[in-house]
Amino acid sequence: MRATDLFLPVSLLLFIIFSILYPQEMIEYSSLITLILVVVILLQFFFMYERRIGGPKEVAITSILGAFSAAARIPFAGIPSVQPCTFIVLVSGYVFGPTAGFMIGAETALLSNFFLGQGPWTPWQMLAWGIMGPIGYLFRIFFEGKKHELLAFMVTGAMAGYAFGVIMNIWHWLTFVYPHTWESFLLVELSSVWFDTLHAAGNVIFIDLFAIRFIGILERYQKRFALFINHLPSK
Repeated sequence: MRATDLFLPVSLLLFIIFSILYPQEMIEYSSLITLILVVVILLQFFFMYERRIGGPKEVAITSILGAFSAAARIPFAGIPSVQPCTFIVLVSGYVFGPTAGFMIGAETALLSNFFLGQGPWTPWQMLAWGIMGPIGYLFRIFFEGKKHELLAFMVTGAMAGYAFGVIMNIWHWLTFVYPHTWESFLLVELSSVWFDTLHAAGNVIFIDLFAIRFIGILERYQKRFALFINHLPSK
């Protein structure tokens, strides 16, 4: 076991210990503390990616797709919550596996925010879009080749839109809302339903129009260059 494998577990243990010893301070500085925890989670995935990457071809395809996803977000910035990024990351996770999918999602937020604005929300967006990669991979495990796979993928895309919203709402709630109660969080969720629904609907449309062709293109590259072969489910 490498030292980097203990990075996240040790950080979570310290988080729990401090929560028990200093509950008032944890509440008072909850936004900063959870931001640090999110950064720790991101670093753990980066360490995992670095350990599992197979060579320069895999680094290249991850970088290209991350840049493509980030660039695709920018023209849609004027349409609230509608962008192809979640779709691209879901498909990337489906084809290349959870680790590459997570990295592509994290790159999407980091790179696009150089144009749209960096801030404390960036790590949360990196985490939210990164999680879409493993979701795409899990979808492949359970639904690949099944009847109505495309329809199930559309449903998954819709759910992913709402899941993204929940993660970003947690950041908003911790940072701007007080007191931190279930009632106040529910109000934050209700206030974002319209935006989350647009996100979910956009995912469904992108999946319906482009998923089959996009997956086909990426799978041809994956097979031709034997990319991420150790990251994918066995047939």
